Amino acid sequence: MTSEVPAYRVWFSAEEIDEFVARTRAVLASGALVPGANNGELEAAFAALVGVRYATAVSSGTAALEIALRCLDLGGVGVLVPANTNFATAEAVVRAGCRPVLYDADLYPDLASIEAARTPDVAGLVVVHIGGYLAPTLPQIAEFCAAHGIRLVEDASHAHGAAWRGRAAGSFGAAAAFSMFATKVLTTGEGGLLVTDDPGVAGLSRRYRDQGKADDGLHNVVFGSAWRMSELHAALGVVQLPGLPVVLERVNTIVERYAMEISHPLVAVPYDPEVRYSGHKFVVTVAAGQRDELRDHLHAHGVRTAKGVYEVPLHRQPALGLSAGPGYPRAERFAAAHLCLPMWKGLTDGEVDRVVDAVNRWPGRR
Repeated sequence: MTSEVPAYRVWFSAEEIDEFVARTRAVLASGALVPGANNGELEAAFAALVGVRYATAVSSGTAALEIALRCLDLGGVGVLVPANTNFATAEAVVRAGCRPVLYDADLYPDLASIEAARTPDVAGLVVVHIGGYLAPTLPQIAEFCAAHGIRLVEDASHAHGAAWRGRAAGSFGAAAAFSMFATKVLTTGEGGLLVTDDPGVAGLSRRYRDQGKADDGLHNVVFGSAWRMSELHAALGVVQLPGLPVVLERVNTIVERYAMEISHPLVAVPYDPEVRYSGHKFVVTVAAGQRDELRDHLHAHGVRTAKGVYEVPLHRQPALGLSAGPGYPRAERFAAAHLCLPMWKGLTDGEVDRVVDAVNRWPGRR
């Protein structure tokens, strides 16, 4: 019986496992489990990867985003957030004391929708690199923010190593948040990283992650929280960083193959040769009303599909209590039409062949 093509797997090389075990032994022997050498090594290496001066390791990507908004002093003002994103993006905005203002978006942020949604109290904008896809309009969005005194923050939770024309995700705004959750291209199991070129943001972020403590460790100068990353979690991230270039090369080979070889007239494949993809997700859009039919066809042919990004827009998330307002047609269409094909660093050429063949053989309703 032919095995299924998995949508994704968490996988570590033997070398990474051996080094992680060695680092874990060293941490346990030292008795120093809180931020220390592994945190510092992870932060320095990740800042270099993004091309910024500072990185702060924290407990999650959501925490990284909330801390970034707090450090930029955006509490009490409006912050533009795409209607199509993970609930955690808006949650971080709310917890930072900001008012989420939705703008319409699909896979990419749309500058016209951003301009249309801006209200007088808006002082921040979150762009989300959905699935590790970078929008070609990012420079224009950054220019718009600069012209209107809006602080640009990147939710780069999916975008480790992604770049547009050589410029890395996380380097376009005042600060950026990366998730290091188990499903990410680079993982610490649980965790996140805040990156910035601003020394003030970097310094304040370290206070926020440690209960708002001053340098003396005795006085609390801001209302922070227990947002630290343990040394054990940081060690897992450190051991993967040297192999990330090889991972990125492999996933971008898969992306290019999908883009060049999927030829079904009812399946659109977003692809930009000027983007280096992180490989967190591979997104296609399917003709109206047929997404679930393609998904069922793929499953019947042994090809699993990943969770969407995202199938419930923010204005339909009950906890937020946001109205549809003028409507978010781009987000709604994307939520109903997109599908995530198998994508991970261990996907074999034969498995890619099977995915392409299964998609192209789908009958569809033409």
